[in-house]
Formats: sequence, C-alpha cells, structure tokens
Amino acid sequence: MTADVEAAILPGTGRFDPEDDRWREQVAALYAALHEEAGTVFLRGVPEPGRKGDASTMVLALGSSGALTAAVACFRAWLARDKTRTLTVTWTDEAGAKQTIQVSGDNVDQTSFQVLAEAVRSRLGEDD
Repeated sequence: MTADVEAAILPGTGRFDPEDDRWREQVAALYAALHEEAGTVFLRGVPEPGRKGDASTMVLALGSSGALTAAVACFRAWLARDKTRTLTVTWTDEAGAKQTIQVSGDNVDQTSFQVLAEAVRSRLGEDD
C-alpha cells in the first residue's frame, strides 16, 4: 500500500495583512472547503525563527487522484475569488526532494497544478 502524499498549503494575499480577520476568514474558508471536498486536512505546527511558539501550516493528505482532483478544484475556485491571492504548495517527491509550486489568482490555468498531479499519481502508483 502506498502512503498519502502530504502537501503543505500556504495561502497568501497582496491585499490583506496576514493578521487581518478578513484574511483569516478567507483562509478558514479554504481549509473548510478542502476538508469537505478533498478529505484529510490538518494543521501542523512549524517552528518559526525568531518567534516563540509555532506557526500553523495547513497540510492536505492526498490519498487518491480523486482527492487531488477535488483539491485542485478547491484551489482554483478559491484563487479565482481574488486575483491577489496566491497558493504555495510544497510536497516531498519519491526521491525525498522538496518540490514547490506557487500559483496566483491572476495566472491559474489548466496546467498550473500539473506537476503536483503527476507527483501524486506517481507516488500512489496510479495511471492517468
């Protein structure tokens, strides 16, 4: 059995301060949509240099190509609502190397998440 591919999701914006309640609500809406549509989503504490405590990172466990398809649909819908939004998605490939893509609301297209899709399918042993 293959393991889930864990993808760390970092939402960004050119419009709001990261501490703004309106931004926090938008990030919470993304979290809720991913949880409802794509499956396992959790927050993982990550040490933040120069600060006490941990910063929370949203992590999505992708266990099938269906979960990936649902996640990409959530990403695209969320990004489309505000062209200043960005998503940085990071995962570890089969060789153990960290891979990252960044997509913004003004450049999201059909192929934006292709690298992630190929990595998930490869890790899970699924064909197109």
